[in-house]
Amino acid sequence: MSEPVDSSRCPLCGQPNQCGECNPSAAQPCWCFSADIADDALERVPAALRNRACICPRCARSETANPDAP
Repeated sequence: MSEPVDSSRCPLCGQPNQCGECNPSAAQPCWCFSADIADDALERVPAALRNRACICPRCARSETANPDAP
């Protein structure tokens, strides 16, 4: 039996994913429907979490936390 997935959290970083599909009051489709998502970001999503939760915009752009960034 698999553990429940929090579809409001990014499966890569665990932060809120801003998924429009998870927000019942959203009047528009999820941001990811029209976004260009980096292939390497999609490849990093664990198989068990694919198609179960959106990645967040930062991870979709393949940005990583960098404390030295301006």
